[in-house]
Amino acid sequence: MKLFVSTLAAAVFGLSALNTADAQQNQPACSSVYTRPELLSLTPAQWTNTRNVLSAMQRDGWFGWFAYLHNQWFSQIHGNSQFFPFHRRFVHDWESVGRRYSGSFVQPYWDEMRDYRVPAASQVLTSNWVGGNGQGANRCVTNGNQGGWTMSFPSNHCFSRNFGNNGNPTSWYSPEYIQSFIQRDTTMAQFRPDIEYSLHGVVHINIGGDMLQGYSPNDWIFMLHHTNIDRLWWQWQLNNRMWTMDGPNFDNSAISLDTNIAYYNQPIRSVMQLGYGSMCYQYASNPIRRRALDSGLESALINSLPKDVLSAWFPDTAKKPAIVALRPPPPLASAAPGVSSGSGMPYPAKLTQQWIQMHKYNKADVDKVESDARKFVDAMNKAGYRSPV
Repeated sequence: MKLFVSTLAAAVFGLSALNTADAQQNQPACSSVYTRPELLSLTPAQWTNTRNVLSAMQRDGWFGWFAYLHNQWFSQIHGNSQFFPFHRRFVHDWESVGRRYSGSFVQPYWDEMRDYRVPAASQVLTSNWVGGNGQGANRCVTNGNQGGWTMSFPSNHCFSRNFGNNGNPTSWYSPEYIQSFIQRDTTMAQFRPDIEYSLHGVVHINIGGDMLQGYSPNDWIFMLHHTNIDRLWWQWQLNNRMWTMDGPNFDNSAISLDTNIAYYNQPIRSVMQLGYGSMCYQYASNPIRRRALDSGLESALINSLPKDVLSAWFPDTAKKPAIVALRPPPPLASAAPGVSSGSGMPYPAKLTQQWIQMHKYNKADVDKVESDARKFVDAMNKAGYRSPV
């Protein structure tokens, strides 16, 4: 294991060395920028190329290396403001390794909020994509792009998933609630726990298996998930918060743009602005599915919610003029028996005590986020809001 780690560490340190120059707020724009797509928007050829790259990365030990690295720095990168910048840089390094195998490889994201009502019914979790729940005593995954894999860290074991709630994960966080965070939160000290203790945690917990461990990068869903988390951070940054970085560091000192990212000898400011410095990627601003969803949500919010409720939970949307005669698009999420799109909003899943203890979270902070989520659902349902998702 020591030889494995030292060999791969040398390779990654070599990769990191390309990007360790101090970056200022006016760092140069990238000469070219590639776009990270939504997973389900990939063409068959793109998906085949992605699968080939991932198989090569598994063969050469990269899944093990990134699982090791995340596990080693686990306590420093959760529960504090390192959360977003570390994972942005971490996923970027992962993607950069993949682009060595194929210059057209780009790390996609999973827009999990679209599947929040019935996560297990997501098209993403089918054999044609990333596969489903594990089977047998060891919860080994047998289908999807990682089906039948043996993972090397922390020791050889079958790649596993163990979906929550006996294989039928409880609803997680709606796109409306995440959009509410993006509009309401003005500091990183607010936004980080609101995301980390909600969508971030429940996806890890409800996928389970390797995703439930410190070495969660064994599951490629980790990368899909954290690319989406990064996309949400970018949306928040674009709301006049491009350079907002505050709150605690992992040692409880005050974090700033000049604080080094955990593990990386690189200041946080160097990863803050996409399209600049080494962050030469962007997110599709309006893929067809995303555009339809965003249009439907905004129309539903403005037309369905009383002004006081809209202002309390969606202050930016409340400032927009009323949208009259706009009809939300057809439901975009798959409906399971007994749960239909457009019905009342369900309460989201909560973090487990095991997960809270594992991360050493402050229970009161977690309770605050979860209480806010339930108040949000109550307000939406009391107002008679019907989501297009």
